[in-house]
Amino acid sequence: MKKILSAILVSYLLWPVTSIAQTNYPAAISKYMEAQATIKQFSGNVLVAVNGNVIYQKAFGYADREWNVPNSLSSKFEIGSLTKQFTAAAILQLAEQHKLNLNDKLSVYFPGYPKGDSVTLHMLLNHTSGIADYTALPRFNAVHTLALTRDSVIVLFKNQPYAFSPGTKWQYSNSGYFLLGCIIEKVSKKHYNDYIKENILSKASLANTGVNHLDSVLLYRAKGYSPEKSGIKNADYFSMEIPFSAGSIISTVHDLYNWQKALLNGLVISKESVLKMTTAYLGNYGYGLNIDQFNNHKRISHSGAIPGFSSFLGSFPDDKIFIVILSNNEGDVGGISEALSSILFNLPYQIPYIPTEVTINPAVLKKYIGKYQIEQSSGNTYLALVEDNNKLYLKPEGAGDLKMELKPESETKFFFARDHDQEIEFTLDKKGNIAKTYFINKGAKIEIKPRN
Repeated sequence: MKKILSAILVSYLLWPVTSIAQTNYPAAISKYMEAQATIKQFSGNVLVAVNGNVIYQKAFGYADREWNVPNSLSSKFEIGSLTKQFTAAAILQLAEQHKLNLNDKLSVYFPGYPKGDSVTLHMLLNHTSGIADYTALPRFNAVHTLALTRDSVIVLFKNQPYAFSPGTKWQYSNSGYFLLGCIIEKVSKKHYNDYIKENILSKASLANTGVNHLDSVLLYRAKGYSPEKSGIKNADYFSMEIPFSAGSIISTVHDLYNWQKALLNGLVISKESVLKMTTAYLGNYGYGLNIDQFNNHKRISHSGAIPGFSSFLGSFPDDKIFIVILSNNEGDVGGISEALSSILFNLPYQIPYIPTEVTINPAVLKKYIGKYQIEQSSGNTYLALVEDNNKLYLKPEGAGDLKMELKPESETKFFFARDHDQEIEFTLDKKGNIAKTYFINKGAKIEIKPRN
């Protein structure tokens, strides 16, 4: 439910909102993150840099709960899909060496692959191939603990129907990046691990980053944990042969900060290749990177998730801002990144707190019932507020019977039962009629307008 709401609404945080005066950024970030740790139980590391200076860095929680070992800034985390930008850089590097071409067909490297003559490396890089994502297949949960060979993983998705005709649409697919890792090995004649270490990590001077091996003894490795209603548990085992070049790298906040700087400054691949990598194609996706805007500021970012871990690496190149968030208890890194960005751009934000449900007159709900829309140049999002058994619900249009309960914090402010950081707020005029309606996420307000 939380993911569906985020997919519908969080992107609208890119809208301009009224700014607030804020000058002591490290103090503001510290106050926000301390609340994340104490109220939301965030565990992990955070780094924020501005104009080449690290203005905030701190470790929270435990690297090993069973031994009471706290996280430190040296802790190494599984970064999941942040791996994709390393894989994309390796492909571009090989293209610069004329060992492959981004317009090469998949069939060149995998003869007989279904529709392989219609899929290019470019499509694999920016998720427009239409190849089914193997992590979304029903069989995936039965095999993700196994040390499968490359061919065995490819068999999982090779004969699955394409989601669309190659090159016509955008849909995230780990399968494409798995294939790219195999292509790196075929072209370079080196194991993916070795190629990445020798040609990518070494160029960026990343001493604490590498392809993860769960059976190796790794200094400062953080263990992963998964939250449950009853508390927290050790994360499910996940074989690193499964994510491979789509999500198997492990790193630190400092290494990821240095990685993004080295990449964007052309120290790993040429400036021309960096431009290709950071161009927004379909889906506002480049090569292993999301390219969008936050409050009219260009943002280059990506997130990652793997059992026990979540990650975010983002930069605002025009503003020289970098944000790195690594969590080892599946923390809400996306929401945290939005809040930290709001702080840095002097936008409203909300310190995490636990709202208290109050009892209100059910008759109050009647005035809020109706259809609403969020307007944007790329198209409108439609939703409705409905009342059922004296409770208020939000129903996103196009989500079937899904409805999300809104609990009253006051007669004009309601929080989502499943996510206390998201709220609906109404402002009333002197006659008690609705003047404006807002969706709030981490304190950023987006106006929701009524529709007929």
